[in-house]
Amino acid sequence: MKKILIVCMSALLLCGCGKKQKDDPAVTPDTRESAPITQIDFTQADAEKLLTKAVADHCGQVACKVTSVRISGSDIIGVYTYSSGTDEKSADVVLHNVSVSPADKTVYTCDRSEFKDNLPDIDGGKKDEKSDDQKTDGKDKEGSEEDSKSHEKGNYDLPAEVDESDESARDDQKVYDENGVQIWRIYSYKGTIEFTGTYSGDSKFIIQVMDLKQNVKGEPVNIKTAGDIDASMKLDEGYYYVKIEAVGGWSLYWNRIYE
Repeated sequence: MKKILIVCMSALLLCGCGKKQKDDPAVTPDTRESAPITQIDFTQADAEKLLTKAVADHCGQVACKVTSVRISGSDIIGVYTYSSGTDEKSADVVLHNVSVSPADKTVYTCDRSEFKDNLPDIDGGKKDEKSDDQKTDGKDKEGSEEDSKSHEKGNYDLPAEVDESDESARDDQKVYDENGVQIWRIYSYKGTIEFTGTYSGDSKFIIQVMDLKQNVKGEPVNIKTAGDIDASMKLDEGYYYVKIEAVGGWSLYWNRIYE
């Protein structure tokens, strides 16, 4: 009789445990488009994947290999190697104040990217060819481009000046997000801004860079079919608005390479 009682008690305890697990609430996924790495579960493995992708995008056709990665607050710091003639050289990389998509931690933005190398093919490689093409297009079409898009000036209620006393004034800030249009305010020193990502729609994906008065300074991306995004344009030092207009899904990040 005692043995039967013990078996019944055990069965009741097991049922109770099963019921508790069933009633536990499901974990709610993080739906934010971007979040600082200090505010989410961002691991060393995530940092290694992100930096490997960033270095590969930066190096273009030159073979580069990440050999060291560490997280320092909101920055990601690393070392990578590349070949220069018969020599293998190493260089430092720093992504400052990084935010990522919680759903895909290789989709990121940062205040500033530093790739401290001297790539042998950077002047004649894929990336700089695009940059030169963009520069030529900008020169040839600067007047007509701004004229044709002049109707866009003033369409968005955005400040034409920046309060420099604000410590976060030079951080990338999303200032508009409605009806398939995102606008970010960024700050750049003189150099190049590179856009990399993916468009999965089949209608349009446009990136325009505007000054604070909303004059279009360049349109590095204007596509109507799904595919990879890989474009760049030259920037003078100052504040800019980066306008992203899309129909369909997309992911995007940008790097600034300073002269």
